[in-house]
Amino acid sequence: MSTENAQDSDNSTCPDTRSTHGYASTDVQQGTWIAEADHIVNTSLIQDVNSVLYAARPSGDSRMFCAKRFADKVYEKLEAIISSMQQDDGAGAGAKRSCKDSSLDVESAQKKNKSVGGIVSASSLVLQDSEQTDMASHSPLIQWILFQSNLADSSTPESRVPDIHSGISAFVEFVGEALTEMAAEEAYDNNIRKLSTFQNVDTIATDTGNHRQINIAQTTTANPVPSHKNAIIVSVKQFAHEQHKAYRYLVHRTRNLYATQPNRQFAWGLTVCGTIVRACLFVYDKVLSSKDINVSTHDGRSVFVKLLVSWSMCKNRQLGYDPTIRYNSDLDNWEIDVYDSETQMTRVYVCESIRCNPHSTFGRHTRCFVAHEKPADSTSANNGDMPKVLIKDAWAQTLGPDGHVCDEVAYLREIRDTLADDHTLDNMYPRLQAGCVVQIKCSDGVVDDTTQYILMHIDTNTQAKVPARVHKRLVISPVGEPIHDLKSIDELIVVVGDVMAAHSAIVKRCGLLHRDLSVNNIMFCRDDDGVKGMLIDFDNACRATDVQNMEQPGCVGTLPFMSIGNLEHSKVKRTVLDDWESLIYILCWIGTFGINQTDQDCGAVRDLMIQIWQTGSAADVATLKRQYMHEISYFVEYILNPISQVQEYQNLLKLLLNLRATLFDNQRVSPSAQGCKKSLPSWAITMGISQPEVPSPSDIQFLDRDVDPAITDSFARRAEIAGVLADELLEVTSKFRNEALDRIRNTK
Repeated sequence: MSTENAQDSDNSTCPDTRSTHGYASTDVQQGTWIAEADHIVNTSLIQDVNSVLYAARPSGDSRMFCAKRFADKVYEKLEAIISSMQQDDGAGAGAKRSCKDSSLDVESAQKKNKSVGGIVSASSLVLQDSEQTDMASHSPLIQWILFQSNLADSSTPESRVPDIHSGISAFVEFVGEALTEMAAEEAYDNNIRKLSTFQNVDTIATDTGNHRQINIAQTTTANPVPSHKNAIIVSVKQFAHEQHKAYRYLVHRTRNLYATQPNRQFAWGLTVCGTIVRACLFVYDKVLSSKDINVSTHDGRSVFVKLLVSWSMCKNRQLGYDPTIRYNSDLDNWEIDVYDSETQMTRVYVCESIRCNPHSTFGRHTRCFVAHEKPADSTSANNGDMPKVLIKDAWAQTLGPDGHVCDEVAYLREIRDTLADDHTLDNMYPRLQAGCVVQIKCSDGVVDDTTQYILMHIDTNTQAKVPARVHKRLVISPVGEPIHDLKSIDELIVVVGDVMAAHSAIVKRCGLLHRDLSVNNIMFCRDDDGVKGMLIDFDNACRATDVQNMEQPGCVGTLPFMSIGNLEHSKVKRTVLDDWESLIYILCWIGTFGINQTDQDCGAVRDLMIQIWQTGSAADVATLKRQYMHEISYFVEYILNPISQVQEYQNLLKLLLNLRATLFDNQRVSPSAQGCKKSLPSWAITMGISQPEVPSPSDIQFLDRDVDPAITDSFARRAEIAGVLADELLEVTSKFRNEALDRIRNTK
């Protein structure tokens, strides 16, 4: 995954944080979800965006007009019932009652067989005798909209305030039933979803005060059962001052939608604090929240009714579902459209399994599907002997954190075409078969799927605050397996050797730096000849010439494996050595935590300093890495000692020692190019503090003999001879790969 600005399912008709451990659960533990959600609310929430409601308006003039007309009629009917009940209770006296009496004496009115007819002050709609309703069923709704005024006259402590969940549900279901009836009366059968609610219990979210959850379901004839597949999440709190908690809980629950719904692009949600409703739109880097919708007022109820009707009548894509990923209920599988910019054709693929789903609220929301092209006989799900491919679906930033243009499809196409003649590299990199920006059909034709398209009805000032992303989908082969499925350390060493051979070829022949080596981006393929490593995920790739010319290179990569220069936002130019440094950290990580679940001992590593690589700040991680890489004694004590306890890991330990020595303690470079030394600040030089030793012109044995002596930062000096050092590092991994391959063959 990418750090991308410190962040990287079912549809209604049938979610860049992947674990850096590669083996650990991605679930947010009870003790950490609050901190994660707090961070999002504090840094990524944009409040009082009234135009967010426009994003739900049905598209097309005709449908928008019908939605407005239906919403007005539903609202009038609602106000008629409210006014009727208040009048029947005695000239509106119910508005001043305590919570205990807020049922407005509906039951006593029923006992006396009183009429509930009347005219509302806010509308001209009259409840006819034929339309009289069982008022007791509306009692929870009335209790909710009078909730704040009831509290104003009540001395009931907060801990004993009546629950408002039933009132919220009653409001939503009233709108749903009224809309359905009106549409039926007018024979308007144009894909109107029926609104209903369902509740469940959340015993994990301990700060909710009430473990009940409300979900607004949007059912259809084809899918009549309310479920999380067709739900909008509601976060309920009793009081207005709990708004932050409501946002926080909504963030927590929304993140799970992306992990469980393969076609989920973005999400809607509601917070309800007392009688204050806010609509929230979750996009890839921000949460947009509407202004207060106060249902205790006429205007507030009108706005809320219009929002609910809009959700019932808008297109699926406006609710956050991807129209290019469809569930085929007859064949019980997902079908995925992939447009290829080279052939300008759209291919349809059938999903066989889902390799990965996003587990974060924000980021690229990368999904990977194992699939095959849909056969001509579309009535059969049998794939026969059709080759498997991997479909990668992600929302990439238009510009990377350091300002470079991200285009993984273009990079993979270049790699494929450039390396096609080198069969020694077959299956060591993903071979692009098709790919492009996802195309969406709309009334205006076909458009690129982007955040700008999603937010086209949002005001321009708000749009400017949301980082631009583009939805890309590509088809690659072969289908690799994650490295935690490897059987031994020797297999890992073989895979690493292959990956770095491909990496070297891509750097030299294509001029591309990968910039995000991690445990998740190294895969392998297995056949009768054994395993072969494959380097994947070029989302953060960049031309070497571009990144070297950046005045301030960005912080790119996956935190535990990022180079020291990346972590520190150093001005030292990024080179191939940053990727080699990441490889060292990957091997340290695997050596500590185990190559697979069989080798793991979570208790034994829980208190090791290496844990900070994942949990600490970038500055903390950089400080530790400088210490470990600069001094061999620290490297041995804090990194190699835990690895040395496992006999089978001895060859990994030797590989690590050789890689570190070649990169940080290389005896062929001058002392000033060794270790992790920084340049002295100008004030220190002025005071006469000596600089580290630099090579003189006569020291011709040093690889950095031609580097400017004024460059005293060890990373900067090595960057000037990066190509030579990378070749030496490749010799190390190739040597260890061949030795490991021999050991594997000898054990067969």
